[in-house]
Amino acid sequence: MDHGKRRHNVVAEVLGDLFKGEFQAGQRLRVEFLAERYGVSVTPIREALVELSGLGLVELQPNRGAVVRPFGPRQVLDICHLRRVLECEATRNACGRIAPFELATLEDELKKLIDAPRGQRWLAETKRLDTALHELIAERCGSERLAYEISRYSVLYRILRDTRHRRRTARANYSQMEENSEHLKVVQALAAGDAERASDAMADHVDKAAAALQHDLFAKKEIEADLAESFLESPRATMATVTE
Repeated sequence: MDHGKRRHNVVAEVLGDLFKGEFQAGQRLRVEFLAERYGVSVTPIREALVELSGLGLVELQPNRGAVVRPFGPRQVLDICHLRRVLECEATRNACGRIAPFELATLEDELKKLIDAPRGQRWLAETKRLDTALHELIAERCGSERLAYEISRYSVLYRILRDTRHRRRTARANYSQMEENSEHLKVVQALAAGDAERASDAMADHVDKAAAALQHDLFAKKEIEADLAESFLESPRATMATVTE
């Protein structure tokens, strides 16, 4: 396994454990402990902690190393707000840069999934197309810097997504998982060459994802208490509601 892939895997594993509650806010993450936990040397651990610091999930403190920062509904909303800014711009810029046959293939696959029975296989295909569409838009946005920023946060988005999906799967509850319909609107707008409609469809998708993540990852009282303290609250995200 190459060095970059090893670091990426460590970042994903730490994020997964963080979202599962294995690490608590204020907890010190010792390099040696993490190296033993994940079965790697200390070098990719140190690099992964720097990357996690850049994502705002740990704080690198003098003489203390990495300390876990608070992570709750407000932080999820902040992450989704940033995702909205990046991906809406990428979608707008990608319009006209994606081959018609690529969009037609995605449209056909998404329509089949929308009508398919929901279960484990459906969920796996939903995640595959989610990754494929977002990566395609980033690749064709025409800006290396924008694509880089999207890729930097992509592992964080996907761990959040997968954590939410695992909790739904554990309850055999696939309701209100409408990513495929939301993605279809983005694809159809791109195919029509309508950059603004495509960007608006992406914004709607990200806003609904924010509401769904909060609903599935946190208790209602926790959400209300956390968001009440924040003046960065996104009006569109909090207007979207998800019911059980």
